[in-house]
Amino acid sequence: RGEIIATAPASVRPRGSPKVAAMTEVNTTSSSPLVGAIGKIKESAMHVFSQRKPMSEILDRTAYQRPASFSEATGRMSKNMNYFKINYVLFTAAVLAAFILYNPTSLIILSLVGAAWTYVYLVRTEPLKIGERPVSEREKLLGMSGASLLAVFFMSSAGSIIFQAFGVALLCIGAHSAARVPDDLFIDDANGEGGFFSFLQPPRPGITGSVA
Repeated sequence: RGEIIATAPASVRPRGSPKVAAMTEVNTTSSSPLVGAIGKIKESAMHVFSQRKPMSEILDRTAYQRPASFSEATGRMSKNMNYFKINYVLFTAAVLAAFILYNPTSLIILSLVGAAWTYVYLVRTEPLKIGERPVSEREKLLGMSGASLLAVFFMSSAGSIIFQAFGVALLCIGAHSAARVPDDLFIDDANGEGGFFSFLQPPRPGITGSVA
């Protein structure tokens, strides 16, 4: 009698928590396409970067020799292009980045073009419309491609800068691939059946690239 029996308080759900959870879910869902795309791009870039060949093979001075004939030079180029393709792609990207950075106008134009593509395909969730008619995916791709080509090659000097960068890169790559003597250490690798763009294929389960 007179005793007070304490009971465990029932779990109290704060008022408004369903709204908070819904808002959090909406925010996560709305940001997931962009975050997912960035994650995929990063994963693909790391996969490609992991397949590069070590610099010791590229800069081995004992492996350089002047080709005796044009056919020998083309044979070397074919093997070296396939074996050092990742390094050549990275070198081309570095040359292109250097040319663009030394031309601020081109950098601004390309940044705006990249931002437009990112907004249209990753950020914007509502379909594009012309008046009341929605724009199809094909029309959107053609429109963005046409606008990008117009902005890069006709309304600015970015197109000429890109061509110059590719010209310098191809000249250096051609000289290296023709002078580098393919040895028996990588002839089988250079003659792989995957093709030049096989490095873009996703990695197989349990297989990871490594560079010594």
